[in-house]
Amino acid sequence: MERRIHEQIIKGKVHNLHLSESEIYVDNETRGRSGHMSHAMVDMGGGKFMVFNANTSPTRALGHGNYGWIEYRISNDYCRTFGEVRELPYAKQCFLNGDCTVSVEKAVACDDCTVVAFCLRNSIYTEGCSEPWDSCMVVRSHDKGETWDDATLFCKHKGRIYDACYRDGVIYALIFCNDASVLFTGNTPLHVYRLYKSEDSGRTFEEVCVLPLENTLAHAYCAMTFNDQGEMIVYVYNAGDERNLDYLISPDCGKTWTRSGKSYCHNKIRNPQINRLDGQYILHGRAGAGAGFVLYTSADGIEWDNGVLLDTLKPSCYYSNNVIIREPGQPDVMLIKFSELYSPVGVGKCVNGMMVRLTSIQ
Repeated sequence: MERRIHEQIIKGKVHNLHLSESEIYVDNETRGRSGHMSHAMVDMGGGKFMVFNANTSPTRALGHGNYGWIEYRISNDYCRTFGEVRELPYAKQCFLNGDCTVSVEKAVACDDCTVVAFCLRNSIYTEGCSEPWDSCMVVRSHDKGETWDDATLFCKHKGRIYDACYRDGVIYALIFCNDASVLFTGNTPLHVYRLYKSEDSGRTFEEVCVLPLENTLAHAYCAMTFNDQGEMIVYVYNAGDERNLDYLISPDCGKTWTRSGKSYCHNKIRNPQINRLDGQYILHGRAGAGAGFVLYTSADGIEWDNGVLLDTLKPSCYYSNNVIIREPGQPDVMLIKFSELYSPVGVGKCVNGMMVRLTSIQ
């Protein structure tokens, strides 16, 4: 497999960054599988991490579907190495029963060591088994992935949870309430974004608000983070304007929203994923028109640099996620997990699971 992402120095708005050469996390090419989505990663504390991936068909939708189940592995050494492959019981049972396929795009770890994984339920009756979507489910583990509780309903609305985070004892989760029966982007005024929270480690969730966007038509992916003032920033993708993310800012975790606007991305962005490394905001995702992988930096999370195109050629891949690794005595690391095409371009859409590591140069 030709690797497209190589070691390099990236000029950042606050700090320059060292990007490692990409490494294989899941070698789907060798095992004859695929797995575009489900890149959730969780810091469980003490150097222990849980990393998810999809194990899906290489032939359904040319390998770009969700016909399969979810796996995960545990690292005990700050993601230097990973243990044996484990299957997520709920996802495997849904697949075997023919009920649906499951994607796990986001998961969080709570202070009481509960891991909460958010399960998107995809229809089994389409070629790619990727949509339409049912209501989302939640599965929880209280022993760092050794066992899992039975799945529970996240909320009554059908849709897709695009982001989730844990802050000050509270889980926040963003769902776009669109079942994708027509399109995965918004196509009626009823397709709205709802913010939910849980104060009991994911046992129950309550709605905080509907995001006060003027328009959600042609919108889909979203992401969130917090700034130095403790304000929540939510970003929303517009398929009709891939250079500008809509953003909203809340000083009280979604109760009120005081500022909004457009956040310009020169090389466009799809599937935005946002985090902070050493005080610098990092935004990464698929580049415009769905081809290539792009990374941006910002000092304030609103004004981004022109971005670096880590790859410009490979289409139909580069779904991604990230987690910050904080090891005592070592620089913080942003671990980015993503899918990268191994099929010949124009022939198939099968992917490997890959990783790169970002560190600040200060």
